[in-house]
Amino acid sequence: MNQVAMLIDLDRCTGCHTCTVACQTEKGMAPGQALISVLTIGGRQDVPQGTFPDLRMDYLPKTCAHCHHPPCASACPSGALFLREDGLVTVDANLCTGCRACVDACPYEVMVLTENDVPRKCDMCASRLDQGLEPFCVTCCPTRAITTSKASTGEDAYVPAPHFGVKPALRYLTRNPARWQRVKMAFLP
Repeated sequence: MNQVAMLIDLDRCTGCHTCTVACQTEKGMAPGQALISVLTIGGRQDVPQGTFPDLRMDYLPKTCAHCHHPPCASACPSGALFLREDGLVTVDANLCTGCRACVDACPYEVMVLTENDVPRKCDMCASRLDQGLEPFCVTCCPTRAITTSKASTGEDAYVPAPHFGVKPALRYLTRNPARWQRVKMAFLP
């Protein structure tokens, strides 16, 4: 399988939420819903933790990890969630029964339910990828913090919650190991 990977450079992310707005626009979602969200780590949203001059705040864009062993697809009794040949986990809304088993099975807690209990999740803009285009969040990111790759990632890439054992295609980059130590806590149950 020629797995498509999403790489998010935490050193470049400024927490601008452009990826969230791009996703809402591309997927026709209402404000307050998105398939990628930006968490503030080390404080509350956009407010750093600590006292001056020792302030700390990091941003963590969080989205579907497109697992090689997707628990959401395994839990789906109707086959509505499936792994494409390129490794993207997608939803066929026509097959969905609304049982929500996939939402409960997702270890990253990134699935969104529509008003009809049909799950939505990042599909890395599969239709755009099929046309040779980048996902819309990648296109719109002003700092180029989000990229995609079909190559294996290097040693400087961090896997979110490797203890889940699902082999995610989502990787985080940072040249600051202390930053990763702070943000990886967002993936703990």
